[in-house]
Amino acid sequence: MNSKRRKVLLVFFTAILAMGIQSIPVVSPFGTDNQVYGDAYVRSSLSGSASAQQGEEKVAITIEVENKDNAAFTFDGAVLEIEKPDNITVSGGTTGTVTLVKGEKTNLIFYLNVGRFADTGTRWLSLTLRNAGVSVHKNLSLGSVRIYQKLGTPQNDGSGQGAAALDIIHFIDPEDGFASGQENVLDLKIQNYGNTVIKNATLNLILPDGLSIYNASNSAALGYISTGSVREVSFPIAVDDDAETKNYEVTVKLTGLDYNNAAVNEEKTFYIPVNGSGVSVKNAEITNISVPDEVFGDEEFTLSFDVVNRNSAGLKDVRINVDVPEGLLNKTRSTFIEPSIPAGSTKSYTVALFAADGAQEKAYTLKISLDSSTSSSENSNSVNQYASVYVSGVSGEKTPQLMVDSYDYGGAFVEAGDAFLLTMGLYNTSGSHTISNIKITLSSEDGAFIPVDSSNSFYIEKLGTKERTTQALILSVKPNAEQKTTPLNVDMSYEDGAGNAFTSKDTISIPIMQETRLDVDDIIAPPGLYAGMQGYLSVQFYNMGKTTLNNLRIVAEGDFDTPESTSYFVGNLESGDSDVYDFSFIPRQGGTMEGKVTFTYEDASGDQQVLERPFSFQIMEEMPAFNEGPPPEDMPAEGGMSKTLKIVLGILVLLIGGGIFAWRKIRKKKMQREMEINE
Repeated sequence: MNSKRRKVLLVFFTAILAMGIQSIPVVSPFGTDNQVYGDAYVRSSLSGSASAQQGEEKVAITIEVENKDNAAFTFDGAVLEIEKPDNITVSGGTTGTVTLVKGEKTNLIFYLNVGRFADTGTRWLSLTLRNAGVSVHKNLSLGSVRIYQKLGTPQNDGSGQGAAALDIIHFIDPEDGFASGQENVLDLKIQNYGNTVIKNATLNLILPDGLSIYNASNSAALGYISTGSVREVSFPIAVDDDAETKNYEVTVKLTGLDYNNAAVNEEKTFYIPVNGSGVSVKNAEITNISVPDEVFGDEEFTLSFDVVNRNSAGLKDVRINVDVPEGLLNKTRSTFIEPSIPAGSTKSYTVALFAADGAQEKAYTLKISLDSSTSSSENSNSVNQYASVYVSGVSGEKTPQLMVDSYDYGGAFVEAGDAFLLTMGLYNTSGSHTISNIKITLSSEDGAFIPVDSSNSFYIEKLGTKERTTQALILSVKPNAEQKTTPLNVDMSYEDGAGNAFTSKDTISIPIMQETRLDVDDIIAPPGLYAGMQGYLSVQFYNMGKTTLNNLRIVAEGDFDTPESTSYFVGNLESGDSDVYDFSFIPRQGGTMEGKVTFTYEDASGDQQVLERPFSFQIMEEMPAFNEGPPPEDMPAEGGMSKTLKIVLGILVLLIGGGIFAWRKIRKKKMQREMEINE
């Protein structure tokens, strides 16, 4: 290559680096329209890149507005909006009346004040221009601002030595989570990106119950960490045999001294997935409950039931209790203590009961509870089941009693935001009294259920002795109702044949489920894909439902090779949260490359859900190779570039763009996947 060609190539390469290579645009949550009102055609754009740190104030955001139309354009107000503005405020932008003729430009300056605990990441910006209170221009995809985490603490001693700033990144092996009985390794990478040395650096690992250091210390001496340098340390982790399946909180603390011997303290918290096999009382069942539907007077009856331990290990210190309600008495013991119930075994229990003197004629509810000291779940220390028996003939002449003896809501649960048909069976338990003027009122304490096109009450003229009737009512469930089994109160008032008034009350339980909704952005092909060359792909996803998506895992597969694992374990994605999944791939050949990204998670009821997003990219054949040799014949004599040189420069631009794209995506992947921090 002669000296003139090298100079041309150097100038062109420098210009490319100066301009920067932009990654694939991400769709703004505000929309993609650059809307224009009236006759004026206006362009608004973000000048330069925008970024800020947590706790930073008065960060200037400059926006250029240009009139490209023949007609004059006037505005007297400007509003800048930011996506997810929590802990971020916008000020400035005051303009007065501005009129732009064709080709004229003006700059608007806004200021961001970023809170210390603002969420990190990219925020999209939108601009609205108004004139006399009317919107005359909107740009919903103006650009974005990047919020960075502030890890350093500036010196306050006037030394001018700057700040100590550290970044701590974690990796786990195996990638899909730790487990008991396998080799688990937590790798930490510590980088000093401040402008002061960290002396006598010591790193300490704080582990929760269930995790421990295997045959090693939880502390590591790192010595001097000079500016720009990196230290790496690994910890072997042991998981307890009874550890629970969940994300465990692990805290890393680093201490040392800065250039002026002032203390440096950094702390970060990571969340490590653990696949446990712990023992839980929730895996025990109370089954085969047997009790008479109805007993007369003070006759003795028996409640019997079984307890089954479905854990893979034994339950210890088990307590089984039958809660006997007022009005009933037990002839035998109602509490049972078991030192142990082995895994997979069943134990049977019976309790003899009878009605006490003066007991009312009504249905009595018996509560059976089970708890154990070996349950590993913090909020799962008991299992409860219920049985009901109706007692009659204990007061001489039977008092008329109205009760709900059956109900149906159309399935195993009802969905929030939907309507359902509730059918109830009502039963007059009296064998000697007809009841009349019956009024039934339904109510829920939290207002979760609302009648549709009717009131919450209905009327029945009369009901004969031992007679049943069925009533139906359409109810809707509030869209924001809590996901749980919700009680619905049934209040009943009625009269007997002599006009005596009576009331009774029953409660029915209806499970409410919230719909899970995982939204995934479109998968867009990166530019310049060649067979055998590494490409990068990024896709954003959102939890748009009102419940948490549990154990979310993402994997990509297709007719391509990958230099690293494409598996990403998100864990639990809370309602309203979003995340980004990215991976690298190497097309095997030119033509169409098919693939798919698969999202697997568990909904609130524990059922596994699978969402697939296929993609198809066009792959160009391998780039042509160029050999060093004499200048081609089409090399221009002065100041121009040959066709060959243009091709070389084009390939160079693609390589530079791919490298920058890869660096940004891999860095983002590590920061978002493995450095989740509870602010």
